[in-house]
Amino acid sequence: MIAHSLYPPHVIGGAEISTQILAQTLNPSYDVKVMTVGGHKHGEVITETINGIEILRLPFNNRYWIGDSAKQVSTPDKVLWRVQDIFNRKQYQHIKQYLLQTKPSVIHTQNIPGLSLAIWKAAYELDIPVVHTLRDFSLIEPIKISAYSRMYRQISKRFSRMISTVIGISGHILRTHTDMGFFERSSKHVIHNIVENNEAVQNLYAGKEVHHDQPLVIGYFGQLTEVKGVQYLIEAVKRLNEQVVGKLFIFGDGLMMGQLKEMSGSDPRIIFMGKLDKSQIAQKMRDMDLIIVPSTWDEPFGRVVIESYQVGTPIYASKVGGMPEILLDAEQFSFAPHSVDEIVKAILHYFNLSELAKSHLKKQCFAHCESFNENYLLKEHSDIYEKLIRRGG
Repeated sequence: MIAHSLYPPHVIGGAEISTQILAQTLNPSYDVKVMTVGGHKHGEVITETINGIEILRLPFNNRYWIGDSAKQVSTPDKVLWRVQDIFNRKQYQHIKQYLLQTKPSVIHTQNIPGLSLAIWKAAYELDIPVVHTLRDFSLIEPIKISAYSRMYRQISKRFSRMISTVIGISGHILRTHTDMGFFERSSKHVIHNIVENNEAVQNLYAGKEVHHDQPLVIGYFGQLTEVKGVQYLIEAVKRLNEQVVGKLFIFGDGLMMGQLKEMSGSDPRIIFMGKLDKSQIAQKMRDMDLIIVPSTWDEPFGRVVIESYQVGTPIYASKVGGMPEILLDAEQFSFAPHSVDEIVKAILHYFNLSELAKSHLKKQCFAHCESFNENYLLKEHSDIYEKLIRRGG
């Protein structure tokens, strides 16, 4: 059983996409079910089937549903939601009842807000081994209120002793947790996220044109929040003339949209495209000459990197979190965060490459992303599951 706060079609970020890819990759080899939180406040668990996988959606049993990303929530409401979510008794009852009925061999939790720490306790009491994948830092800092985060951290650290195996989607995120005393009794692994390989994406790669001696078309894909660093990218583009940067397409939405548009001023090269449907992302990435990831926080992984490589588009990214682990060459293609100058240098680095070097880079990107595939994901997880099943947890 795979458990995660949300599951498609409800998607806030890369964690939901990665969880669905994991479920679908495992499904031919295992009987996979997914537990998640639905948009109904009370009542029963709703069951549906998506791509042959049974999805169980628990009622959210709290002040609001985290899947409603358009909802404006006040700080007091966020705090009260989090307090109730430390150990949500109603979710505990739903989860335990379901586990008693089905007795899964292994539970694999991803992000747990909405399910709460109750899922770990219910599994532990029933002697079902739990694997947990660290996809973000919500066990360490669930909200930007230090007193609450400090309290939650102590509780979640204690609960983490119930976990048999912990997986980090990067070495960085795993070290950050274990250095703070989390998962003392768990075996520890790093398994990177992957991208699904399909014919449509391969055709996009094959059809990608490498442009030379003309202004660059640059892309940004992601949320428009302060920690994503888009403000530095906009300033960098404004510093470069029209012969170097022809267009900057910003794909995404978020709280900083208005502020970023204001920063862009009357520069017609900076175009805000809004949030893309998942089905459009690969094509838009293919159409860019390069993509910049200017994050200022410790990104746990950076799915945009391997998605971009899959269509042959090079990435330049901030040297933060798990990013350097997955870049083609961290020396060449990463830069210091919080720096407009560094982004300007990165853009000029690509602009000044020869036509041959740009064509070679396209091929290198595609070859690099081939190691982040379904076979790798299945083998790494199967090894972990089989050991737990053999020794009964």
